[in-house]
Amino acid sequence: MRTLRTYVSAIQAAYPELLITSSRLHTTDGQFNVIVFVNDDLVFRFPRSPHVAEAYAGQAELLRFLADKLPLPIPVPVYESAPGAPWAQRFRGYRRIVGEPLCNKALAAIDGAADLDAIAAQLATFLRTLHRIPTDNVPLHLPIGDTSIAWDELYQGIRTQLFPHMRADAQQWAMSHFAAGRALLQTEDVQPVLRHGDFGGSNILYDPRTNRVAGILDFESAGLGDPATDVAALSCYGDAFFARCLHYYPEMHALLERAAFYRGTFALQEAYYGLRDGNQEAFANGIAAYQ
Repeated sequence: MRTLRTYVSAIQAAYPELLITSSRLHTTDGQFNVIVFVNDDLVFRFPRSPHVAEAYAGQAELLRFLADKLPLPIPVPVYESAPGAPWAQRFRGYRRIVGEPLCNKALAAIDGAADLDAIAAQLATFLRTLHRIPTDNVPLHLPIGDTSIAWDELYQGIRTQLFPHMRADAQQWAMSHFAAGRALLQTEDVQPVLRHGDFGGSNILYDPRTNRVAGILDFESAGLGDPATDVAALSCYGDAFFARCLHYYPEMHALLERAAFYRGTFALQEAYYGLRDGNQEAFANGIAAYQ
């Protein structure tokens, strides 16, 4: 079993010159990573499973490529585990971006129209900029995600692994939803772009003192794919706020049908990947509405 001590030991073994005066585990780790704060100004991410660890090197290279191309701060790796390290000892470390997650509750507490409009502009402009980066300029090979084949594979995994935990009517809904999504993806000409892939409130940090976005985290799912996946996540903030975002990224109008399909899969994805990676909390959160 990994503990705070084992995480710190892995960091210290790779960087003996790094003076570590304090360390603590993040109380609300992400679904795919364990988060360790070091000296209060460094953040280290450790994978929860071998599946997550496999992508660490490529993600670090992508983050460095994107660092000076986006209008909001993102985590840029400063520390990395040695190539070939066992998956449980792999990590990425970067300077901490200070802020609080912009969850729906936090957004609802902001009642000033000017502040809400400014946040909408920041988020929409970030996505618009990311989606417009020429993919030919990316310095590493990125597989194309969000294809109809990829979603078929996800559905088969959900059917095999999650259906035994779901009510009969929930199983029927999932079958119908994925069938409609498959038909949609097969008929529409989806042009892959660079997309974040997990643009939810837990990965968006804001400064409550200024009511402005402080940075964007968690590029574990970033890569080439359908920009509608990011639109789906942004739409989870509710219709009123999403309408503000549409003003700054009007091209999202053309993506709304696919975004609705993707949004309908979010909870099942959380449950599926939670079950795969042994994250009981994520599994329980995702499956709750279907049991």
